Amino acid sequence: MEQIRKFLRDKGFALALLACLAAAAAAGVWAVRTVRDELDKNLSGLRTPDSTSTAPGVDEGLTVIPQEDETTWEWPTEPAANSVSNVPKTASSAPQSASSSSSAPQAGSGSVREPSELQGASSPASSSAAPASTQPVSGRVLNGYSGDELVYNKTLGDWRTHNGIDYACEKDAAVQSPTAGTVVLAGSDGSWGPTVAIKDSTGRVWRLSGVASPAVKEGETVSAGQTLGKVGSVSCECAEESHIHLEVKQGDSYLDPAKLMQ
Repeated sequence: MEQIRKFLRDKGFALALLACLAAAAAAGVWAVRTVRDELDKNLSGLRTPDSTSTAPGVDEGLTVIPQEDETTWEWPTEPAANSVSNVPKTASSAPQSASSSSSAPQAGSGSVREPSELQGASSPASSSAAPASTQPVSGRVLNGYSGDELVYNKTLGDWRTHNGIDYACEKDAAVQSPTAGTVVLAGSDGSWGPTVAIKDSTGRVWRLSGVASPAVKEGETVSAGQTLGKVGSVSCECAEESHIHLEVKQGDSYLDPAKLMQ
């Protein structure tokens, strides 16, 4: 017994230290197991969420679950309440019966004409439409309308605009009225020589210079193609061969006679 006490006195400190180390080791093992269990629990919760944390419409495998009460939209079979009436229908490619093809379209049926029919349909003549016109003589064009371009005048020896058309023709040939209207001049017109001027229904004045021996008088109404006189000489263009000079004025502006007679 005395030996045991002596042994404990000599080895007591070592035994106490050993007991402390054993207790510390046990505590460490317990702590590690506790942490491991907690981690396992958390990981298990992530892998297998409970029903309270699962979003609606999603299963445990994070797969979207279609809702059973979701209604599938279908195309309405009934016509809309605010549909437009009398909408023209496209013609069917199938042959039509004789009675339907020969019947005339009724008012409000919504039938439309093809663009070609609209373009080809004739419209009533306007009261302001230009009267018919014709070439005063049958000769070729000697000098055309120059517009703003300057051309050389052989008779006057300078450059100027040519405001009309010269038609080559034989001297003393008949000159016809290019349009219907009222004679506003039948006589000499300065450097242009003998001239007959006619005002048409649109207010344009057709002047023919070189018309000798006029067969009409001022104030007289003439028709297109009516004889106005004979071919004479255009004084300011006498260096050219025999011709009739025709020009058209609307107000103070000159127009191209060739375009008006197309």
